[in-house]
Amino acid sequence: METVRRWIAGWRLCRGLDQPIEYDDVLLAQLNLPGRERELFTDNAALIDRLAPVVTETTWLTVTTPYGDAVAERLVTAGLQPFAEQKVLMSIALRDHPRPATPTPYRLALRSEGPLEYAQLLTTDGSVAAHGMAAVVGGDAVMHDIATDPDHRRRGLGSVIMGALAGQAAERGATAGFLMATEVGVHLYRSLGWLPEATMVTASGSARAVRGDLGAVLAGR
Repeated sequence: METVRRWIAGWRLCRGLDQPIEYDDVLLAQLNLPGRERELFTDNAALIDRLAPVVTETTWLTVTTPYGDAVAERLVTAGLQPFAEQKVLMSIALRDHPRPATPTPYRLALRSEGPLEYAQLLTTDGSVAAHGMAAVVGGDAVMHDIATDPDHRRRGLGSVIMGALAGQAAERGATAGFLMATEVGVHLYRSLGWLPEATMVTASGSARAVRGDLGAVLAGR
């Protein structure tokens, strides 16, 4: 659970969320998004049956595990609906992160705001070709929202953004990087030296009322 905690500590800052509530092996994050009000995180698949009654269309459950397909099957057996895409929690030692040079004609723009670092690659007319952000929490940097405009893809811009954020975080004393990768992003991150820590399997429930008190279920009562 320690790796999950470290990732969530930065992820929630990137998303502007409050500190999650922790119940032993479960973290509860209040997201307040349309269709995704809350999300439960755990790395203990043995808790699926206990948590299933409080998972609904808007209260999701994410299980971090080395055994993605097996956990997805277990979620189905518990009456939940796993999403097709299984994301990947990845990490890297920031000292090993490559830092590619900014290619012509782009310009790299960096900005710090509290614990957050922002990086953009701008075109000659000032439009954003690629961007990303990272939250620095102690010795960790959690990267988030790395994206390249479709018209500027296949030019290595994502790698430049990642390297710039790694450099900024390292200057602030961070030594480890974490991120949650989509299936598409895993290839890019692996090419930069990121290593998979675990698969993240997310499921929702049906349109039903919560069966049982959420706090009591999480507290194991």
